[in-house]
Amino acid sequence: MSHPNNPEYADPVIRAPSPASSVGSVHAPDQTASSDSESVLSQPAFERKWADRLDLRRATREEELADAEPLILRPSTAMEERVLSDRIVRNLRHKVEELEENELFEQTMLRGSQAGMEEQTVPSDIDALMRGMMGTPGPADATITNGPWTQNALRESGGTSSVITAPKRSKGKARSRK
Repeated sequence: MSHPNNPEYADPVIRAPSPASSVGSVHAPDQTASSDSESVLSQPAFERKWADRLDLRRATREEELADAEPLILRPSTAMEERVLSDRIVRNLRHKVEELEENELFEQTMLRGSQAGMEEQTVPSDIDALMRGMMGTPGPADATITNGPWTQNALRESGGTSSVITAPKRSKGKARSRK
């Protein structure tokens, strides 16, 4: 059913029918343990059982670090003091590196693209612009190789020329490819 005058009604999507193998598919019997069936366990008991089994109530490493005591206890031996100071210095260096990376990222994001700041050089010589677009060498470029395309230009200018002309087509009978 097509509605050519009303774009709100799109034509139905026509797709291939389902493969025959999916129509009569057979699945294995339900393998739910009898201890998990609804007749044995209530919904809250089932949820509690699986939360305990998957350790969903256990605190993550980040949560444990956040709950750690912020005050530093005075070490009793010189060895403990050295270990504690090394750990503190290592943590401070890590935090400084993290802050430097964040600052660099923010500066990069705030600076944005510098493409608009670069000075655009547009040649005012239209001939040089066209030669640059066409890929042909100009007078200031490398020497021009003599060939059939430059013979007319050489004859007309009396010797050397930087003008490049297109080769002439032969007037012979064209052959068709079959």
